Amino acid sequence: MGMELFLIITIVALLAWVNGANDIAKGIATLVGNGTTRARHAVLWGTLWTMLGGLAALIWGAALIKNFSSGYLATAFVVDDPFILSSIAGAAAWVVLATRYGLPVSTTHALLGGLVGAALIGGGRAALRFDAITSKALAPLLLGPLLAIGVTSLCILMFRAGQKRAVSDANRHGHQPDEGGRVWISLHWLTSGITSFARGLNDTPKIAAFLILALSLSPQMNTAISPGNGIWPILLVTLVMGMGCLWGGFKVLDRLAYQITTLSHNNGVIANAGTSFLVLAASPLGLPVSTTHVSSGALMGIRWTERLKPRKMDALGIILFGWVITLPVAAIVAAITLTLIQTFHGA
Repeated sequence: MGMELFLIITIVALLAWVNGANDIAKGIATLVGNGTTRARHAVLWGTLWTMLGGLAALIWGAALIKNFSSGYLATAFVVDDPFILSSIAGAAAWVVLATRYGLPVSTTHALLGGLVGAALIGGGRAALRFDAITSKALAPLLLGPLLAIGVTSLCILMFRAGQKRAVSDANRHGHQPDEGGRVWISLHWLTSGITSFARGLNDTPKIAAFLILALSLSPQMNTAISPGNGIWPILLVTLVMGMGCLWGGFKVLDRLAYQITTLSHNNGVIANAGTSFLVLAASPLGLPVSTTHVSSGALMGIRWTERLKPRKMDALGIILFGWVITLPVAAIVAAITLTLIQTFHGA
């Protein structure tokens, strides 16, 4: 195994680890935010479902693997190990830094930024398929949070409209007042798990794609770019991502759980259901929506529809800042990395 391939495997593992740490909060923040369970219990629950989603990528991750390994690059562009290494280095560096300071960011955005930055240095504008990037990457990434806000707000309004009837029916049938609460708690746990599953399904193939691509270029390990021949990269990413989840991004969890909006069980269920629906619908189509953006958008939808304020210092501004800065920062780091590699090799 060459040094560059070893470095790629190492950085892919690092990115999977820190993705788990940064993104575990996206599925469990509502459980913690309204006091349903303690953070560590929620992390265990989210980790289980995240890893199940990662394993499901063996079946449903083909389209995402294809897009992130070659779908955004021009046919004539020659992909090599320095390009792959620079792309994932740009993404990993930013997500590591963001996680250190408790900033929820999109690994999808970071990977796209890293790929674009490295491609521009490696082959200029001609190296990129801007039509594919716009339609299959940027559009889903930008529309994801807007759809989440809209879907969440609509569901809340529908819930309000039906709440009086539900209460009336419960009283008419002699239900105990707390039975509805138990149902919402159960649904809250379930939708949290499904959201974590959707996150694992959507993120695992994006990260594994870079390792599968690197292996396909190795003479010693000629692996075709497909999930069928990329089983161990997906398993590796799933395992390391799960370890990162257990290590936990508790600063990120604190921001999402307490610093966007106040949560109830029904609002938590609505936020998780909307997030999981959007992410699960996008994954088989190869649309790289950001679970970070979608889950945060759902929380914003609750906040603005219910006119609720967070329990702690408002983090909305810093989260929006993270959305804007992720792609360009990852692109810059990737571009600098590839420039240094080319300089070193040319020396």
